[in-house]
Formats: sequence, structure tokens, C-alpha cells
Amino acid sequence: MGKLSISALGALIAITSVAAPVYAESLAFNYSGSLRVRYETLNNPIFPTSDNVRTQTNERISTRIRLKGDAAYGNWRAVAEIEDSRAYLDDNDPTLKSSQVNTLEPVQLYISYHDVSEYIDSVTVGRVTLDHGSRRLIGHTRFRNATSSFEGALVDAHLTGWQLRGFYLFPVARFPSDSASIDDNKRALDKSFSNRKLFGLYAVSEDKAWTVHSYWLKESDSAELATKNRDIITLSVDRTQRFFNSWKYNIEAMVQTGHARQTASASDVTDRNVKAWMIHSHVGKQLNKSTFLRAEVEAASGDSNSDDGTIHAFDSLYGLRRFDFGPTDVYQTFPRSNILAPGLRSVTKISDIHNIMVGYKALWLHQVSEGEEDFLGHQVEFRWQYQVSSQLQFSLGGAYLAKGNALETGAYPDNSAYAFTGLMYTFK
Repeated sequence: MGKLSISALGALIAITSVAAPVYAESLAFNYSGSLRVRYETLNNPIFPTSDNVRTQTNERISTRIRLKGDAAYGNWRAVAEIEDSRAYLDDNDPTLKSSQVNTLEPVQLYISYHDVSEYIDSVTVGRVTLDHGSRRLIGHTRFRNATSSFEGALVDAHLTGWQLRGFYLFPVARFPSDSASIDDNKRALDKSFSNRKLFGLYAVSEDKAWTVHSYWLKESDSAELATKNRDIITLSVDRTQRFFNSWKYNIEAMVQTGHARQTASASDVTDRNVKAWMIHSHVGKQLNKSTFLRAEVEAASGDSNSDDGTIHAFDSLYGLRRFDFGPTDVYQTFPRSNILAPGLRSVTKISDIHNIMVGYKALWLHQVSEGEEDFLGHQVEFRWQYQVSSQLQFSLGGAYLAKGNALETGAYPDNSAYAFTGLMYTFK
């Protein structure tokens, strides 16, 4: 980590020091970055497993370094961001994937032109990371160690009352993908593939009350990329409204249709219809100046019969789960598919220094085969963030899952207990 990251930083500084004198009068350059170190431990994995697949206790130390440079010249802007995500202390952990380890990778490298016309705000080309709406379909990671990137073109525009974005993107696949290389923090350049593309429209009303977005994901198998041959369209409508001054409600509804295959196996050549949906809703109240409390529910369709020729399991595309279902990475948490999860959540901000979140969820499988158990359990979650200084943040948290009958199988039927702690240093 040290040699590669230092080399990258040195190159960035060298480029900046050369460019700055030349364009001192017209070129604006900014840089920022962060360094995060986190320790996680889990006793009793959540999902049914055998002891020869996963040990009862899983520990991990993860590191993540981000370095970002932003240059503006007239209407032009160029951005480069390097991320180095690594994991240690987790030998032979089958849950360790490229979503946690991605060594020295340019997660952003793009150029954009602003103020194109009366209605077109900007055109962007290159590799980007994205935050759209609730981040349930596409989002920039916060808790997870590695980041999802996309290559392609985006056009940002505005019409009366709306901000609009059209995009044509190729999702970037993280490499290496084999377990041994990931465990050793080996490096391989990530890349996109022409046989997997994502395009659509994202729109937000000026008052932020409405968010509408659509995604068409189209992919096919190739020698380099095994896929489920997804050809699916996802539409999301999100409404947020305040009422009675201190109350707020939100509802987001998604529908998904098209066709895909059950697995990414080369032997699976059967295209199945896709009919799926997802709903999130919450109602909350500002109790006082520091504390917000809300009741929430998540529900997503799932399959109880894999042989009926139709896929009902919701596909969350490139969305994030942490803020709805608990910590990802070592804890893993639950997918946004075949789930019903009502709960409560409170966030308390004590000045600008302390931030405390407490959450509870009851979890069920939305669909099960006749005679099978559907109750997953009760989950309690806690997180404390302490702003030690303007640049240094300390975090401490955890989750406890009292397993229901649907999870009381395998080698570790006992309740799951998870904890994490970390430090993050940021600079600008």
C-alpha cells in the first residue's frame, strides 16, 4: 500500500507543480483526499453456512486511501481521483470480494464542458462515480471499502422546475476477481466491457420533492465477462414532503421488467421474464434541535418458485444497502430483494462533534416456498461518530441480529454479533 500510494501522490504533486506556474493566471486547481483505517469483527455469520466454508469468527482490518485532483480552465473541468482499497487479517475469508479490495485504481478520470447552452449545463466524458437520488439504484460508497465506477458520457441540463441528466455508461468491472489475488491485495487494472451498458434519465425537481429515474441495463455473455444476460428496465419515483412543520415523509417505488437468466453460468441459456418491485417509505419527526426519529419500512419482491419461468427477485443494480439494512463488508447484511423489513431509526447530532445513530429492524423473507420459514430475525444497530478535529473523525459501531427460524440452520445458528471501529483523516 505505502509504495504504490506514495508514488501516485508524488506523480499528482509533480504534475500540479509543473502545470501551476504555466497557467497561474487562468488555471484553478484543487486537491483533496482521505485516509481511512477500520477494524471489523463478526461472531457467527448471518447466513446459513458450514464450518468448512467460513469460520465462526471473522476479523478484518481494511484501509482506503483517496486522492483527488480537480482542475478548471474557463468552461473546462478535468477531474482525476485515485483510490487504494485493501484488506488484511482475513485469510481465507470467502466473503472477501473486489467490492472490498481494489488496489490503486483511478475511480474517476473525466473531462467536462460547462455552460454549453441555455438549457444544457454540462457534458461529461470519461470515468465517473455517481450519486443518484436515494442511492438505492446507483451510488458512491461511504461505508463499503471499494467504489463503483462507470465509463461513458453524461449530459446535465435543466428545464422549468427540473434538473435533468441523461447518461450512456459502461459499468467498470473490478479486477482481479479471483479469491487468491484479492486476499493478497494484488493489483490489476479495472475495465469496462462493450457487452454491458447502462443508460437512462435522472430527473430532480427544483424543490427536491420529486425524483424520477430510469435505467436500462443491457448485457450479454462474452469470453471475458460472464453475465446473467440481463436486459432489464428499472423505473423509480421518489416523493418527499414536509408537513406539520416538524414532520417529513418519503416514499420511493420501483418497478422492474425485461428478461434475464437465473445464473451467470455458461450452461444457463434460458431467458426468463423479469417482473419485480421495491418500495421504501418512512415517516419522521424532528423531536428537538438535535434528534430526528423516523419509522420506516422496506419491501422488495422475491422468488418462491425458481421454476415458474419468471424472475421476481428485485435487482438493485449498482445501489447501496448500508443505510437501510446495516453495515456491509464483513457483516454482509441483507440484499434489497425478497425482503420485508419494518423498523425505527433515530439520528442525534450533538453540536458538530458527535453524531449518534440507533436503528431497529424486524426482517422477513417476502416470499418463501410452502412449508418454509420466513422470519429472519430482529436486528439492532448502533453507530457513533466523533469529530476529533476538522480533519480527523473517529467512528464506533456495531449490529446484533437475533436470528429467526429462517436462519437457524447450518453450523452457526446462534445470534450474530458485529462491531467496528475506525479513523478517517481528510484534507483539502
